[in-house]
Amino acid sequence: MRLAVAPVALLAWLLATAAPAVTVRITSPPPGQAAYGVVKVQADVQPAGAISEVTFAVDGRVFATLQRAPFEASTDVGPDNVEHRFEVVAATTVGETGRAQLVTPRIEADQEVQVELRQLFVTVHREGKKVLDLRPEELRVFDDDKEQRIVTFAGGDTPFTAVLLLDSSTSMEGARLKAAVDGARTFAAAMRPLDEAKLLVFSDRLLHTTPFSGVGEVLLAGLGTVSARGGTAVNDNLFLALSLLDGRQGRRLVVLLSDGADSHSALAMTDVIRKARESQALVYWIRLEPEGKASGSGSLVSPWHDAAWYRNQMSLLDEAADTTGGRVVVVRRADEIAPAFAEIVRELREQYTIGYYPSGSRHDGRWRKVSVKVSRGLGDKLTHGAYQVSTRGGYVDE
Repeated sequence: MRLAVAPVALLAWLLATAAPAVTVRITSPPPGQAAYGVVKVQADVQPAGAISEVTFAVDGRVFATLQRAPFEASTDVGPDNVEHRFEVVAATTVGETGRAQLVTPRIEADQEVQVELRQLFVTVHREGKKVLDLRPEELRVFDDDKEQRIVTFAGGDTPFTAVLLLDSSTSMEGARLKAAVDGARTFAAAMRPLDEAKLLVFSDRLLHTTPFSGVGEVLLAGLGTVSARGGTAVNDNLFLALSLLDGRQGRRLVVLLSDGADSHSALAMTDVIRKARESQALVYWIRLEPEGKASGSGSLVSPWHDAAWYRNQMSLLDEAADTTGGRVVVVRRADEIAPAFAEIVRELREQYTIGYYPSGSRHDGRWRKVSVKVSRGLGDKLTHGAYQVSTRGGYVDE
């Protein structure tokens, strides 16, 4: 009888000591890559269908708990050059668990030098379509024409902090102001848990503001009471919006909705350009074309400025958006405003986020030109012309 029982007991012991029923593998960030700023952590958990929850932690701090796939979450680990320990623990409905750990290294250097991590937010097109499957080795960064080593890379959704800057001057009365409010609601509805935004409504003065928040109800509080009145101070309020983003972490942006026809600012647009260059924020300008006028007609005039002044103002606003890596979205009708806000959020979700430490940084206040190229399918050759790359044009080396 003992001989008959022994094989059964042995089989039971082998099953109990076999590989765990739950397997967890951290697929991002990649092994050996340093982690800075906002990091997206992705895990492959099997069998996914039996999982009750998956917990994400960094350096002993839990930052997300998920109940269903995809098992991915983002966290801000800060700018310091230090190791970080990521851990993902999965539990099944019957109490079984599996876990995985990943330690991201610090960058070793013979001499510690205080150099700020530069982050670029990159949009890539080919033949008019977004390119969403690039790998880190297929992007090359040039700072003052010198190629840089990419130390952080993320594709897809990176959390953002935004200032929504809505023009509520007299020219926005009626359908335009209602559409602007709908646009702000569209933007808020598209935000995700780690995103934040702040609302500023202005004319020739600041009319309404809300705190930075990731909660739509807080962001939009009181917006329905705003009315159109007064002149327009684009420069002053764009400068304010950029200043409010100073010191905040991660991807920052200003979304300005206005026709750009400034009439009351104390600041010149050149002051705003200088601030935009010093800032790390993207500037998106939803430009409302004057009703009944052809785009770029240059026919705007006022008691304060002539047509030439307004043409220069528009050109400098274009420059502010382009320099920061944002862009101008032209709308000609009120019903195009909300889709323009949605388009900007969609573009943010499809950007690459790459980080590097600039070589040869001198902190001399000089403008350093930055460019990003795509190298794919041609060995080490840059695929000039095949890919259109949009990103920040440079920065002030402070």
